[in-house]
Amino acid sequence: MPVTAPAGSMAGVTALLRLTARLHAAGRADEIGFIACNELRQFAAVRQVALVRFRGHRGAVLVSHSGLAQVEQDAPYARWIADVARVARSRFGSARPGEGRLTLHPEDLPASLAPSWSEWLPAHLVAWPFAGPDGRPVAMLLAASDTPLPVADGPASTGALIDAAVDSCSHAWWAMAERRGPLLARLRQVTGGRTQLLAFAAALVLMAVPVRDYALVPAEVVSTDSQVIASPRDGVIRRMAVAPNAAVQSGDVLATLDDTTLENRLAVARGALATARLELHQASQRAIESQTAKAELHLAAGRVREREIEVESLQREIDRLAIRAPAAGVFVYTHPDEWAGRPVRTGERIGLLANPLALGIQAWAPVNESVNLRPGAAMTVFLRVAPLHPVSAHVEQSGYQAVEAPDGTASYSLRGPLDRAPGGDGPARIGLRGTARVAGDWTTLGYLLLRRPIATLREWCGC
Repeated sequence: MPVTAPAGSMAGVTALLRLTARLHAAGRADEIGFIACNELRQFAAVRQVALVRFRGHRGAVLVSHSGLAQVEQDAPYARWIADVARVARSRFGSARPGEGRLTLHPEDLPASLAPSWSEWLPAHLVAWPFAGPDGRPVAMLLAASDTPLPVADGPASTGALIDAAVDSCSHAWWAMAERRGPLLARLRQVTGGRTQLLAFAAALVLMAVPVRDYALVPAEVVSTDSQVIASPRDGVIRRMAVAPNAAVQSGDVLATLDDTTLENRLAVARGALATARLELHQASQRAIESQTAKAELHLAAGRVREREIEVESLQREIDRLAIRAPAAGVFVYTHPDEWAGRPVRTGERIGLLANPLALGIQAWAPVNESVNLRPGAAMTVFLRVAPLHPVSAHVEQSGYQAVEAPDGTASYSLRGPLDRAPGGDGPARIGLRGTARVAGDWTTLGYLLLRRPIATLREWCGC
């Protein structure tokens, strides 16, 4: 139900002062919109008051309405009143200079909006623009009433008080919701409000900025000086002699194979050798007494030599059961319990003997991320254990054929040494994983951002 304005000019001035105080105490833009839509009833007999905010040159949205704490911006009435506010903004330029309000009638609206006037609004509608120092309307306050609103016919008249109240709300709204600082305001003045065109031009300039192409690929710290430790023969691992990642010297035993079968064969061969030597001794004694026994002496000596060769061969086989380190380094393998009792074949890899001082990077560049596979490409590796302390390396070898990476993707293998050897307390260590940033050629920022979408589009359309 409409509320009448207070009688007497002093009551109106007092209401204006109270409104100004409430606007000063407001801390958010939605509070100012609520005050503007609901406190205007103190000065005029209005039925509905709506505040519509403009977004760009075409967009408008209802942000506040009298009698409502929240508004549904997608409701039919909200969309219709927002379109009416856009019409008021377009017609406001034809108002007389200095006039702060615009009166609208159904015939002022286009054919798509005019039929709904009687459904949503009473007979009279007045619009006030909320504008900043540049004069550009940023919002519109719409007040609908059954009778025409009084106009300003004196400094303390009801019409003057209404316009003053709206001006206070307009300034508070601009200061709280629309001000973006002196730099943007100055930019808007220089560009004459063509911020969208300026933003598009700035985006084009940024797209042409030269940058270096790059790819982020998984990587691991490895040793560039390493040897594969393999089984010398078929057998079963008896035990691992050193702990995983332990430092060893040249000649140290790394692992031993099961020697039960060979020990039994060696014992039998040694027994046969002892028997052959006894027969040779007996034959040598008979040869002294009998001329025919000299022929048996040569046969016995041959059997002794045969048995000696067999024993020496089995002894060499037993010696090969102990797998020794060919050089000094760190023996890298999984876990002793995983190898004890495990059958192995000749040449099967057991571990890796690595030089801990010769560190490098092993990376896998996915097929769709192979921006630079040439030797010498710079790599910056961010280890997961020390993301704030990256290490630098460069590509020394790159695979020509895609292989399966540890994560199961088809990738090109990249390998290269660290550019600077880390200290004893450095973050790099064999086995650490992270992400390598492989630098590519110089290109533009636009190509860097659109490279993947363009590649996907070409794969999809084939052009």
